[in-house]
Amino acid sequence: MNEQWAGVVGAVAGGVLAGVPALLSASWSRSSQREQTQAQQVIMAGQLQSAHLLQAMEPRRRVYGDFVATVHRTRAKLFEAWTDGPGDGYGRLLLVLEDEELIDQLERVRAQVALEGPENVVEAADNVIDVISAMHARIHSVVESDILAEFAAHGETVSIPPELAELKQCLDRMITAAREALAQHGAAALLPALQR
Repeated sequence: MNEQWAGVVGAVAGGVLAGVPALLSASWSRSSQREQTQAQQVIMAGQLQSAHLLQAMEPRRRVYGDFVATVHRTRAKLFEAWTDGPGDGYGRLLLVLEDEELIDQLERVRAQVALEGPENVVEAADNVIDVISAMHARIHSVVESDILAEFAAHGETVSIPPELAELKQCLDRMITAAREALAQHGAAALLPALQR
């Protein structure tokens, strides 16, 4: 009988010794699978959030690009008008600045930036438009005062309006603000929230 008990005890001990590692392995496997599932959920959430972000940022990027392109075209037209042969450069600049189609385009892109935000980009865009308005007011005043005829009579030349250089600086500041806004929005939205 002792031999039988010894056999039973040996079988039980062998089963326990074989079963404990199997149980530990199964527990570790389930824990590992749970962690992998959570990690995949975080990755998938990040990918979905990234896709959503890109979709949400594209209109803003397009609005900023339209604004910058419109102001670049305006500057190019102003420089072209200024250098377009002898004569009254201020009068030609005034024609460009009073072009209704150009005014409509500038107002449209300014309104779009105002809707998209954020405030620092809107403020930078407003500064650009304010410089164009100041240039228009100055040139209109000079042309209306007929001071250009006096300069021409004395053989003096009129220099290019300083607002053209200022316009470039303001546009550069707007571009910088727009880049920062797109980068900040993107970085914040791309960080997935980990759930414990």
